[in-house]
Amino acid sequence: MAKEVSTIGVDLGLTYARAAWMQDARPVILETLSGQRALPAVVGIDRNGALHVGESARNQHLLWPERTASRLRRLLGTSQRVLLDDKSFSCHELCAVVLAQLKENAEQRLGHPITGISLALPAPFTQLQRHAAADAAALAGFRSVKLVLEPLAIAAAYGLTPQALTPEQPILIYDVGGRGGEVAILQSDGAGESAAWVIRATAGSPIGGEVCDQRIAAHLSHLFERESGLSPLTSRKAQARLRLLAEWAKCELSRSDSITVQLPGLMTSVHGPVDLHTELSREQLELLIEDDIKKGLDAIEIALRDARLAISQLHAVLLSGGGALLPLLGRLVSELLVLRPLRGPSPEQTIACGAALLAAR
Repeated sequence: MAKEVSTIGVDLGLTYARAAWMQDARPVILETLSGQRALPAVVGIDRNGALHVGESARNQHLLWPERTASRLRRLLGTSQRVLLDDKSFSCHELCAVVLAQLKENAEQRLGHPITGISLALPAPFTQLQRHAAADAAALAGFRSVKLVLEPLAIAAAYGLTPQALTPEQPILIYDVGGRGGEVAILQSDGAGESAAWVIRATAGSPIGGEVCDQRIAAHLSHLFERESGLSPLTSRKAQARLRLLAEWAKCELSRSDSITVQLPGLMTSVHGPVDLHTELSREQLELLIEDDIKKGLDAIEIALRDARLAISQLHAVLLSGGGALLPLLGRLVSELLVLRPLRGPSPEQTIACGAALLAAR
C-alpha cells in the first residue's frame, strides 16, 4: 500500500505560488480539481469584508488595487501593515492565506490531510524574514515546517547534488520570476556523503517576466490606437485586459512562432464596440524585449565577479522561473557563458519540485 503524502513542497513566489508532492519517488506539481497548476499570490477583500485569494483576487487587483495585495513575500519580516479597504493585516497573515489555499487544494486533490510544508525561500532572506515565513506557514495550518533555499531546491530539481560534484565544479543558477531575477553560484564543499552546497555568491536583477508583459501590452495598445484612434490608456478596464492578454501572448510565443491576438470590444466608439485583432510573432516579441533581457544578464556577471570565478570555470548553468520559458533568454545566456543551460523540468516548476525533493530527503 502506497504511503500517504503528508508534506508538500511550496514555491511562494512574488506573483505565483506552486506546490508539489512526491509520488513514486518523483515530484509531481499539484493541480487543483479545475486543472490549475499555479495560484496567483494575490489576496483581496470583497465588498462583504471576506478575504479571497488566487485568480479572483488577481482580477480584482487589476481594477481595484486598493482592495487587493500582491508581491506579499517582499514584506515578510517587516512591521509594515497592508491595508485592504479599511482593514489592516500583517504580511505574514496574508501569506498565510495563500499557503492555506495551497494546503486546501492539496487536501482536495490527494484526499487526506496535509500536515507538513517544505517552503522554499530566496537565498538573501534574513533570519527575520525566515522566521516570518515560518510563522505564516504555521498560521496556515501546517504542523511541520521546513525552510529550504530556492537555489538548493532548483539544483535538486535538476538532479544535481553536492555529493556528485567536486569543489572545482561550481554551478550557476539564474531564476527569472515575474518581478525580477536572482542569480546564485553553488559549489560543493567536499566529497562523500557529508558534502553540502555552499552559496559562493548571489545577485539580483529587476528584470522579470512582467517587464515583458508591459512591453507587449504597450505594443498592442499602440497598434490598437493607430488602427482605431482610441487609446486604451484612458480606460482602466482596457489596460487590465491588455495586461492579461500580454501575459498569455508571452507564454504562447514561448511555444509557437506566431499567434493571433484578439480582444473583443476592447473599447467603445460612437459606432459601437471596437475589437483588437492582430498577429504577433516570436520575432516581434524578441525585438520588444531583447534589451531588457540583456540588462538582466548583468546580474550574472556581478555574481561571477563576487565569487571570483571565470566563465570557463563553470560546470553547469541552470535556468528557473517563468521567464526562463522564453527561448531568447536561453540563447542569450548561452552566448554570454559559452555554455548551454541544462535541460530539466519545466522552469516555472523547478522550485516547488525541488522543495518536495528536499523534504523527502
